[in-house]
Parts: sequence; C-alpha cells; structure tokens
Amino acid sequence: MTDKQGTNVNQLTGEDIFGWRQRASDLSALVKLRLSLTVVLSSVLAFLVALPAGAFSWWSIFALFAGGFLTTAAANIFNEILEREYDLQMARTKDRPIATGRISVTEALLTAGIATMAGITFLALFNPWTAILGMISLVSYAFVYTPLKRVGPIAVVIGAIPGALPALIGCAAAQGEITLLGVSLFVIQFFWQLPHFYAIGYLGYADYKKAGFQLVPESKGTVDTKTLGRDSLLAALTLIPLAFAPFALGQVSLLAAIVVALLGFAFAYFAYGFWLRAERATALKMMFASFAYIPLAFLVYWIDQLI
Repeated sequence: MTDKQGTNVNQLTGEDIFGWRQRASDLSALVKLRLSLTVVLSSVLAFLVALPAGAFSWWSIFALFAGGFLTTAAANIFNEILEREYDLQMARTKDRPIATGRISVTEALLTAGIATMAGITFLALFNPWTAILGMISLVSYAFVYTPLKRVGPIAVVIGAIPGALPALIGCAAAQGEITLLGVSLFVIQFFWQLPHFYAIGYLGYADYKKAGFQLVPESKGTVDTKTLGRDSLLAALTLIPLAFAPFALGQVSLLAAIVVALLGFAFAYFAYGFWLRAERATALKMMFASFAYIPLAFLVYWIDQLI
C-alpha cells in the first residue's frame, strides 16, 4: 500500500518499528537491564524478610523497586561511560550503545543524572538510611570499583561491597535503621559474590585481558587457577555457617537456616569442583549455581516469615 506521494506505508512502518526496537534494545543495554533487575530482586526479598508482621504494602514494594532499579541503572550507565573505550576492545561489550556512539556521552550523563535523582528520592521515602546507602552503592560501584578493575583482583572484593548493599538497603527500608539482620544478609550477599564473579572473571579472562581488566589472580601470564579455585571454595564454604546468623538473631526458624545452609553446601560443591579442575565446564556450573543461591536463600527466609 502507498500514500499519495507513492511512499510504501508498510515499509515505512516497518522501519519505524525497527528504529524503536533498536532504541529499546540500546536502553536495555545502557542500564544493563537483567543485572539491574537481579540486584533489585535481592533488595526486595531482603525487605520482605525484614518486614514486621502485618506491615506489607504494595506501595512500599513499588517504591523500593523503583528506587533500587533507578539507582542501579544510574551506576551502570556511569560505568559504561567510563569504560566506553575499553568496551570496544572486548567482544562481549563492543556493541554497547555508548561505545558504538548510538547513545552519546551527553545523553547518557543526562539519563544517569535523572535516574540518580529519581532513584535516591524513591529510597528517601523510606528513611535517610536507605537514601544514604543507595548513594554509597552508586558511588562505590561507578567510581571506585570501575577504575580498580584495571588495577588488580582486589576490584572484585571492593566491588562486592556495593553489590551486597541492596540486601542492607532492603532491610533498612523495612526496619528504619541498620540492624544486625540487615548486616547478616549483607555479609551473606558479599561472600556469595566472590565465587560468582570469580566464575565470570575466569570465563571472560581472555576478553577482559584485551581491555586491561585484571579481575582474577594471574601466574606466568595466565589465570592462577589454584588461587582462584581456593578462594572460590573458601567463600562458598563461609556461606554455610552464615546461613544460621538470622536464626541466631531470632528472625527465622532453625529449619529455614538449615535449608539455606544446604543451599550453601550445594554451592560449595560446585566451587569444590572448580577448585579440583578449573575449566570452562566447572566454571559454568559454579556460575549457574550462584545465580540460584541468593534468590533461593532469601526466598526461604521470607517464606519462613509467612508460616
């Protein structure tokens, strides 16, 4: 079908749709959508674990979700702005919208600024602690962890701090202050991240090396698998006793703590396999186990609160 000027309307519509699809794809990549949603999930689950009985509110869930997502998105945008030249050197990131110029640095900065203000505002609706912790998470991820990635593996340990803060933010939103329960969930999420990122660092080692990122220990010009496997296993094993911290604080039942400890044991099993034989297959198993651990652990604690 054509209009009066002979333009193919179907073709024009198709091009418009393609343009919007590309834009949506670029925005998704800009905020690292899946990563941001995963981070927010841990915060919401921690919020539900810490929430006093009878205090559930969909508005609170929405505010925490929006605040956490926007703050995390802003941190990810700042990260991509700072790493745009390095992203071009890696196969996994060379098509990112800022690196390729599909989204300008100016537009990205404006988007990050708006997301920061909106995200912190939503978090501040709960109490000052959630806003402060949200800002600390953003700044430490974007402006401390990001440059440290080219310094050495210490970046993973430092990066685990903002990565674990969503659990503390969720608890602070529910309880109005920093509590021992919030700290215990923060520590659990902190140690979980180490084998999680060690697996990712190992799998992407060659790509990261092209950009000068040093996320895993090295020996003789290659990955020091002995040290990496040992540290992964030790971090995963630490999760087993940590599972009992919320029980010791009187927040969950012994049964819930045992179930979470068993999840930690399963995670440690895959970390043990990686320690015995560091290769792509064992690293993938440890990585996929890490994807399941945090949401399942926090979900178990929350369900325990309901029954």
